[in-house]
Amino acid sequence: MQRNDKDLKALKNVKYFLLDMDGTIYLDTTLFDGTLDFLDILKKQGKRAIYITNNSSKDTVEYVKKLHRIGIEAADDDFCTSAQALVYNLNKAKPGASIYLLGTPPLADYLRRSGFELIDDYYEEPEKRPDYVVLGFDMTLTYEKLRIACDYLTDGVAYWATHPDMVCPMRPGHSVPDAGAMMLLIEGATGRRPDFVAGKPNPCMIQMVMDKYGLLPCEVAVVGDRLNTDILSAINAGVISVCVLTGETTLKDIDAAPAKRKPDYVFDSIKDIYEILAQEGR
Repeated sequence: MQRNDKDLKALKNVKYFLLDMDGTIYLDTTLFDGTLDFLDILKKQGKRAIYITNNSSKDTVEYVKKLHRIGIEAADDDFCTSAQALVYNLNKAKPGASIYLLGTPPLADYLRRSGFELIDDYYEEPEKRPDYVVLGFDMTLTYEKLRIACDYLTDGVAYWATHPDMVCPMRPGHSVPDAGAMMLLIEGATGRRPDFVAGKPNPCMIQMVMDKYGLLPCEVAVVGDRLNTDILSAINAGVISVCVLTGETTLKDIDAAPAKRKPDYVFDSIKDIYEILAQEGR
């Protein structure tokens, strides 16, 4: 059910729904009730779903496979990730830059395919040193990698990150440290915070989709379960924000949020949005 009294007309006119994934349409490998119905009605009504995620650990090919395993058909072009947003901005700042990466092998491969050079050790020689230290969600993180990154940051190397999420949800009631938690560790050791963070709440991913498809803000809605990333990114981009209560955020959190950070719409789950769109088609 809808948990606020916002008029539904603007939501019904949305053409592109930018969907967070974990906590919004599924949890781990379990689809939420109503997800497939929602995606099906979008197709029937000539609307589009784009999956946006702060998780930088997987290539879009892996996401396509994951969604296929749980019953969702998708293509590479249906995704926009924080890694893509990072590359988009790196190409604006310094194409072909050298990078010391705290990230997974798929992220490393994506950066190489995008034309960037990866540095794998600490070097004193200026010509061997990276232009950037880049932090992503890194399930291969080691103390040695942290040490080298901190040395470069102490030396003043530019510091970018894919996203600020503190935890990554796993099975119900459990989570693991995400890039935001690693940021705090690194800040404690070096005093440095990232100079740029590509993922939500930065509106970069949303703007990339709008630019690609020529969309107006009123034609776009972001649907997610986190106020400080999903909803704030929508607010920052000037598009419609929709919070579902199947993930991190509770009604208490929404009540406590400042007025400028409250979502436009609040629903128990994605199924409620499907039912609203289904009524429109009758």
